Amino acid sequence: MEADKELNLEGLSCPVPIVMTSETVKKMKEGEILKVIATDPGFERDLWNWAKQTKNEIIDIRKNGTKTEAYIRKVSSSKEPSLWYWIKFHSLGVKLHLKMFLLELNPFVQKPDHYITFVAISEGTRAEKYLKGKEKATLLPVPDEIDPRCGVVLAVKGFEKAKRIYDILLKEGFGVEAIYRRKGKTYEKIYPIKE
Repeated sequence: MEADKELNLEGLSCPVPIVMTSETVKKMKEGEILKVIATDPGFERDLWNWAKQTKNEIIDIRKNGTKTEAYIRKVSSSKEPSLWYWIKFHSLGVKLHLKMFLLELNPFVQKPDHYITFVAISEGTRAEKYLKGKEKATLLPVPDEIDPRCGVVLAVKGFEKAKRIYDILLKEGFGVEAIYRRKGKTYEKIYPIKE
């Protein structure tokens, strides 16, 4: 497939590949095609969510071992996030990692043992805002043992609470994925279970 521009992002980790893709597409003309090569394991998922938000068209995505090769067409009605958006996005990651570190260190805080995952970071941050004043849940970075890609989880104590929040968010149209339970240093998916 012919591309007007090519972006090689091999070796870069989230959120850099999606940020650079977005910034490159922003500078392109309507109808131009960008070929992106990335090795970040979460890039494809991030790309689909970005395309849904910006209205740009993903023409094709191919996998070649650890590489993802994507072809994206700039659409005239697209709206790429600003650089300021990406700066805030990156600072959110730093803030959440610090919050997780402090939570682990504080002996006076009840530790969460159930984690609700989302299809995209934006869904998790929207869910946290939606739940404020309704349900207490802590937004944290997704543990590597659940998913090594970029992401967020809502962390709570107890399955009943996790299930109640999951059901509320699902009913309200949020992109919830699953509930994981922490057992020591491991995490197991406990809901929904496919047979």
